[in-house]
Amino acid sequence: VSSSYVYLEKPTAEAAARAINTEKKRGVVVVVGVCEVQYTGRAVASLKQGRRLVVIKRDGTLLVHEAEKAQPKIWQPPGSATAAYVEGGRLVVKSVRSRPFETVKAVFLTVDFIGAFDVGATELELVGSEKDVVDALVAAPWLIEEGLEIVGVEVPTDVGHIDILAKDREGRYVVVEVKRDLATHEAVFQLARYVEIYKKKGHEARGILVAGDISSSALEYLKRHGLQFIKINPRELTARTNKKPAKLV
Repeated sequence: VSSSYVYLEKPTAEAAARAINTEKKRGVVVVVGVCEVQYTGRAVASLKQGRRLVVIKRDGTLLVHEAEKAQPKIWQPPGSATAAYVEGGRLVVKSVRSRPFETVKAVFLTVDFIGAFDVGATELELVGSEKDVVDALVAAPWLIEEGLEIVGVEVPTDVGHIDILAKDREGRYVVVEVKRDLATHEAVFQLARYVEIYKKKGHEARGILVAGDISSSALEYLKRHGLQFIKINPRELTARTNKKPAKLV
């Protein structure tokens, strides 16, 4: 133990819960062990038993990582409330988000390691805002799809504003949701709601999510809803205006 970090190797469930609850405001707490994870909210997702890395940040962010890919398998955003406790002799880490109501519950069969670290926070200087991405796509809609005709930008609906509304070559409405960086299940659900609005009005409608990347769970939900994804890096967007359009996944 030192003033800058706490390190516990193979702690008991009780010691692990105590350490997490005590140290979660330090900066970052990491937990490594064999666990099962359940997400409930606007959908349901689960991870079967496996060794994973769980990261808890002092702003309430919770991330569940595995050995591959940059994005977490399941996560909760800043503002969520996380608590650790012992249930049936096992460590449980539960994160709750109030609006919308969503929970992530990780039950650890074994805990290999817990570390708590003093980590600072700084403002990131962004190159290309979300609005810049939207403006660039409106100026070059073929980056989304050949033959796309822009109908409107920031189109108001009862559940929010559509980033880009267009029509394809067949006259169908195309709803485009833009995220500058990682798109999560929240973006997918929002896009699905927009598309449903136009379908309920009797229109043929499709949905396309444009983002720098997408979480694996969000990609799964996207395919379930029959939506599409285009990966565009904001830093490369200007350079791509003279290239062929991106392929849909």
